[in-house]
Amino acid sequence: MSFEISLYDPAQSYVGQKQFDCGNASINSFVHGSLKPQVKKSLSVAYVLTDSAQEHCFAGFYTLAQHMIDVSALSALELGSLPRKIPCSRLIMLGIDKRYQGQQLGSRIMKHALLLTQTIAKQIGGYGLYLDADAKAVAFYQKLGFVLLEGDLSPEPSPMFLPISAIKTLR
Repeated sequence: MSFEISLYDPAQSYVGQKQFDCGNASINSFVHGSLKPQVKKSLSVAYVLTDSAQEHCFAGFYTLAQHMIDVSALSALELGSLPRKIPCSRLIMLGIDKRYQGQQLGSRIMKHALLLTQTIAKQIGGYGLYLDADAKAVAFYQKLGFVLLEGDLSPEPSPMFLPISAIKTLR
């Protein structure tokens, strides 16, 4: 299988997007009904992972947006003196279709998201990447260096953060 990551185009129809199933009902619902309108309204940008061996089938995706986080939320990181509001990127959604799970594709698109976050930070400023991790994904993000900001809130989403300085060390 050969996979490509490209900017999601809401004007394009993607093979398999309507059937996308990553095993998470909220993410599936987002892909089926909200992804296209959200990108059209510029509320986030999305990147899609397609399987070029299967008619460029929609295999996975992630969405990213600009965000601000209160410095008090980052107290777990012990970062020293910072402004009250910290600019960062926010990973809103990420999913890999069940048919493609177990092939390290989640790590592949996360690497893409991290490099994009790093590029954005260099161009417009930003301190890192924020996300609300699903209970089943906390360990995945911790392996990438993300820190729980409020502890593991499972079964609820858990806020996590990765500073830009840590992204540089992931290469």
